Formats: sequence, structure tokens, C-alpha cells
Amino acid sequence: MTETTLKAKELHPHLPASVEVIDCTLRDGEQAPGVWFTTEEKLRLATALSKAGVSALDAGFPASSGSELEALQALHELGLSASIAATARPLAQDVAAAAKSHADEVFLFMPTSDLRLKETLGITRDRATTVFRSGAEAAAARGLAVNLVFEDATRSDPRTLIDTAEELRRHVPLRRLVLADTTGCAHPAGMHQLIRSLTDALGPGTTLCTHNHNDFGLAAANTLAAVGAGAKAITCTVNGLGERAGNADLAECVAGLTHLYGVEHGVDPLALPSLAADVERASGVATSPIKPVTGFNVFRHESGVHVDAMLKDSRSYEFLPAAWAGRSSEFVLGKHSGTSLVRHLLTCAGVPCDDALVARALGEVRDAVERRDKAAHRQAHADLQAVYRTLLSGYDAAALVERYRGHRPSEGQVER
Repeated sequence: MTETTLKAKELHPHLPASVEVIDCTLRDGEQAPGVWFTTEEKLRLATALSKAGVSALDAGFPASSGSELEALQALHELGLSASIAATARPLAQDVAAAAKSHADEVFLFMPTSDLRLKETLGITRDRATTVFRSGAEAAAARGLAVNLVFEDATRSDPRTLIDTAEELRRHVPLRRLVLADTTGCAHPAGMHQLIRSLTDALGPGTTLCTHNHNDFGLAAANTLAAVGAGAKAITCTVNGLGERAGNADLAECVAGLTHLYGVEHGVDPLALPSLAADVERASGVATSPIKPVTGFNVFRHESGVHVDAMLKDSRSYEFLPAAWAGRSSEFVLGKHSGTSLVRHLLTCAGVPCDDALVARALGEVRDAVERRDKAAHRQAHADLQAVYRTLLSGYDAAALVERYRGHRPSEGQVER
């Protein structure tokens, strides 16, 4: 155990020894605008995630379409070690679809904030709890393990969350209670306090889980804060893929759990680069070169001061070891390079060099880099924007309107 993880346990006395990692790439990741996976892609990604050690897969919303239902049924046939879960509203038709999909468990979601209940659904809190209970009982009766997802939990009164959870668990055994930061508005201190409030009220028998969105760039931080407060399960997606700014990223969360908290999670870090590449290809969403853990540039160094230190001890600038994630440290010759890298490269190649030769070679490198035309950079940016406009555009809204322009409902039919 490192000094850092020992310190984490001192700072977070409620830190669990291990957590369940639940991946939502096949469901929430696919909800990113313009993104969709074929059944074959879902089967391939699910197999890779399961082999990597992910505990459960939030694999789809079977009530939304026939193809979603069929994909979940096909996932069931794979016999993966990861539990297969379906997402559903607490409605009879959704629960029936989840059961028909042969899912092992279900994530039943319902808004819990006053804003969502009043403005979106137009129902009272009592009515919402009744609907939630009915759906949970129906799911349990069909043999599905029940996870309750409190949507918009971070904009809800914690007391109402506690009351709702206590009411529902009296009637249905709960696999997990998922607190969703649906709009990404939580911050780590608030998340820690929310988890502690519910744990103190509900006791250790209820497994708390978080589902964090990344609108303020805090999804991974909020996830780790929840674990620090005692949450024993987390949700995430590969590459942070998801709606708007995405979700908590699988690689970032796993790296943080390992190297910052010393918490077991069961996920093989060597699988992270290939998972990231697979989801990038299937989704069409490129990730930033500076994306933590799996980004192209994460373990590459150019600055002369940095490289000099790295050549002496890689821990100088890589607290997260490259080898842990199946990567290797790389050194790049560029504008900011120093003499240490030039000397290292020439010496390794068997070229005898003195200070004068090293200085001359470094000058040539810097001059060559600064003379390069940046047109390729501008073109790469334009190409990427064009790809996004094409791949992530979805169905043409104007074409849909034009197709049905002039349509009139049949007699007795009401437009909705």
C-alpha cells in the first residue's frame, strides 16, 4: 500500500475495501446524440467489458424498441460473467420488456427532485412513490433483481430520498440504490455529504451507488468522492461516452480507485486501452489526446526538464505508471526538448557525442519544428468537425418534417 492510499484511508474512514464497477456504455453511452451501436458491436463490447472484470452491464432500454430488446436477448445468450441489466421506467410495459429481454436485473428510474416531478411529470411525490413501488414489486415478482435509480438525486432534498428509499425497501428487496447526478451539478463535497446522509439513515444493508454526469468536468471526481464516503458501487462508461458532456469515465475511475484510494474493483487495467479504442471506433467519437489514462499523449513527454527527470526516474512525472495501463513512456523531439534527450538518443544509437554536437543537433530539431507548416493542423481540425457533422448528425429533422407535411390524422385519431 502506497503512502497516498494510506493517506486516503486516513482522510476517508468510510472507504470500502472494494467496489462494484457497473458499465453503462451500451445504454447511456449510446444515448449520446448521433451515437448508435449495432447488435454485433454490443455483443463484442459486452464480451470485452465482462472479460475485463466489470461486475454488471447496464446494457439497454428494451421497452424503447424491438432492436434493443433483441440485443439484450442476444447478450443473455452469451452467458457472460458480468450481470446483464435492463433500464426501465417503473411502468408495467417497461418491466414486462425487461423480463422478456432475459435480463438478470433491472435499473428502475424515476425523478426525485421537486422540479422534475412537478414540471416534467406533473405528479405529486406521493404519486411518484406509488408508481415506483408498483414497478419495483412487478420487477421483483418477475424474478429481476431490483435497482432503484433516483434520477436528479443531487437536486433533491436528502430527507425525501431517505423516506422514499425506506418506503420502497419495506416492500421489495433492493440490489442497489443508485443516486444520479443527472445534470452534473454536484461537487465532490456535496456528493460526500449526500452519501453519508443516506448511509447513516439507511444503514450498511443498502448498497449505495452513484451515476455521475460530466457537465462540469467533475463526474470522475464525484464518483471517487462517493466511494470515499462509503458508496460500494459505481457506474461509468468507456471514454466517458454519454449524453451532453458524458459520464464518469471507466479508466479514470479505475485508475483513481487503484492509485489514489487503494480500493479493489476487479477491473483489469491492461484492458483499458483496447476498450477505449473499440468504443471510439464503434461510436465515431474521437477522444482527446490528453484524455487521462487512455489518451494518446498521456505518457508522452517533450519538455526538456521533464524528460531529463524521466530518464533518471519515471516516477518524476508519472505518478500513474504507464505499464499499469499497458502503455509505455515515450519521449518526443520537439520545440521544447532539451539536451538530455538528444544525448540519450545519440548515445543509445552508438553515436559518440560531445556538448557541441548535442547543442548543434538540438538546434536543428528546434529549427525544423518551428519551420513546419501548420496547415495540416488546421486541416485535421476541419476534417474532424466535418466527420462529427456527418456521423453524429442523426436523422435529418428537415426531411422528417417534409415527409409528413400535409398529413392529417384519421377520423377519431388524436395527434399527440
